[in-house]
Amino acid sequence: MRIRRFALTDLPGVMRVERASFGAAGHSSTTFLGHALRDRKHSFVAEDEQGTVVGYTLVRMNLGWLSARRGGITSIAVDPRQRRRGTGGALMARALEYLAEEGVDEADLEVEVNNVAAQSLYEAFGFRRSHLLPNYYGPNCDGMRMVVDVGRANQTRTRDAARAKRAADGRGVRAARRD
Repeated sequence: MRIRRFALTDLPGVMRVERASFGAAGHSSTTFLGHALRDRKHSFVAEDEQGTVVGYTLVRMNLGWLSARRGGITSIAVDPRQRRRGTGGALMARALEYLAEEGVDEADLEVEVNNVAAQSLYEAFGFRRSHLLPNYYGPNCDGMRMVVDVGRANQTRTRDAARAKRAADGRGVRAARRD
């Protein structure tokens, strides 16, 4: 799997993932392009070994005149047939890395309160629940705003990746702490 920037030629694949993930409630291609091409937004796609788009994320940044540099995840989706293979985590890692590169302090996202799997993924990246958004996704379908300190999330991921690499190299965590 490879994570890269969205290109216009990816739109059919992204829309296939969007429909498979969100059905009729998903973005139209026009809305997706509006989000993807608007100033201060970036999109990334995940593609499999055959070059097929299997996931995407829309990343936004608020403009710099705000006192705190904020950003967020507008949307993230993985083809249901490709889930539980690390694609969502790889997309989230790239999105947070991008936000950190751009100097963002804090990022947020919204998620359905019933989407426990997505909330677990986000919490693994340091997101914490901020507040309930009643009827955010429609009547009787509440949302949850979640926020993360982008710098802290990247430090934690870097530390955990280094530990995993040392363990894979046979040195283990205990030896790594003496380094």
